[in-house]
Amino acid sequence: MGAGERGQFQLGSSKGHFTRSAIHTASEDGFLVQNSGGGTFVVAGPDVEGELSARCDFGEVEIHSGVVVATAQRFAYRCRFQRDGQPIEAGLILEEIPRSPGKLLSGRTRAGKLHFADHVIGIRAIHDMEGGRMPTGTPLGYMFDIEGRQIGAVDLNGLNKTIHAPNSGPEREAVIAASVALSILWDPGE
Repeated sequence: MGAGERGQFQLGSSKGHFTRSAIHTASEDGFLVQNSGGGTFVVAGPDVEGELSARCDFGEVEIHSGVVVATAQRFAYRCRFQRDGQPIEAGLILEEIPRSPGKLLSGRTRAGKLHFADHVIGIRAIHDMEGGRMPTGTPLGYMFDIEGRQIGAVDLNGLNKTIHAPNSGPEREAVIAASVALSILWDPGE
């Protein structure tokens, strides 16, 4: 997908296009910082049914006081999906959560859910890279599961995204939809 605000992409035998944006604004004194943005994508071809599209947005607000940064509104990313231009019963929500709940300085990660057709798919950020000693702050990708059974993943590291989806069945399109939606996110942490 490259690094631009808009472009085209190849997804197996399917083709698509996307837009995305990110805005970083700060109050005059730098006390309040807001990150917001969003994106859209449209993909059509044999890897999806009809023309699948989504509109996504994110936002977060931080308070900066010297060296201390506090979160006023945690990062949240939401997507609504359409098929052939009509809304479908599908949505994605990804939120920032503590890596180790209950521990004050545990760091943050992201987790969420994708509701797609009759599936509820868990989404969990991947922060560890092979051979790395410490987890990264920004997710390198995301894993997808249904009730603890891993069904796919997306590797977001680099310009070319890699989607690991089931070879067939309804879970395949759900993993593809979530993967493309997460691929268009311009992460405010980057």
